[in-house]
Amino acid sequence: MKHIFIINPVSGAANAQSVLEPKIRAAAEKLKADYQIHLTKYPGHATELARGFAKTGEPVQLYACGGDGTLNEVMQGAMGYDNAATACVPCGSGNDFVRNFEPKEAFLDIADLMQGESRLIDVIHTQYGIASAICSAGLDAQVAYGIPKFRRIPGMGGEMAYKLSILTSLCSHLGHKLRVVADGEKFEDEFLMMALCNGRTYGGGFKASPEADMQDGLMDLVMVKKISRLRIAGVVNTYKKGEHLQSGKVISKLADVMTFRRAKNISIEVLDGRPIVVTQDGECAPRMRLDAKIKPGAVRVLLPKSYCERVPDRNLKPVAL
Repeated sequence: MKHIFIINPVSGAANAQSVLEPKIRAAAEKLKADYQIHLTKYPGHATELARGFAKTGEPVQLYACGGDGTLNEVMQGAMGYDNAATACVPCGSGNDFVRNFEPKEAFLDIADLMQGESRLIDVIHTQYGIASAICSAGLDAQVAYGIPKFRRIPGMGGEMAYKLSILTSLCSHLGHKLRVVADGEKFEDEFLMMALCNGRTYGGGFKASPEADMQDGLMDLVMVKKISRLRIAGVVNTYKKGEHLQSGKVISKLADVMTFRRAKNISIEVLDGRPIVVTQDGECAPRMRLDAKIKPGAVRVLLPKSYCERVPDRNLKPVAL
């Protein structure tokens, strides 16, 4: 078995390379493992590296060392190859994928992860690529899209850039006229934001769908209608905590503005001529349409040994490489 560590050296607040390399070497040498370390040099490089090792046909475990964007790239390179499993070593700013398999600290125990179990999970497939956790559209995606612009201003780092992006978004034209179709059921209205969920969280811990299951063959769709600026803070706070849903239903105090469905196929079409910002595992872009379908069991992921001993595979048998 080959163990290939693909590090995004600029991921997160610290230098991922300097933090991870000593841990990787210590764990791999202790386990007498066949391993390599590679650094990404440009967008898409992680996909190229992952695909290069996967297509050899040899059993390989590919470790995405970075944020959810790096993980997404490695997964794209590994998809379709039965000999390859993707693991996540979380050192980005959000790290939402590993929040589905708490505790997330287990993914930073390199030896525990290297001895883990390969399981199949679903992914969301769109015309723009795949998402392992969530696609979102609207206000929250617009805030994320605006953050890099403020980070380029001297002295406007992390939290300040986030707050300025929120302020700018709230002062802009809120809401979009959209047509949403979920497994044939049509919704046409002005929406503030929505999330198509395979995983439970995004945006560094927003619990969009606290009951989402990465092995159930369905997306959880949460839609929020356009509301007044005075009401936004309360609705978003409840949404962030994951308190908007109980037993698969929207709580009564939000039933007038929020809708929840589970579906295999979801399309979003902009009807007002203004592109809506869409995110896929944190990568943002303005779009006029999104067509998403769930791909059951499309990706093999490597989960820590300690997690697998504690949590049985709910729907699918463990995958042997």
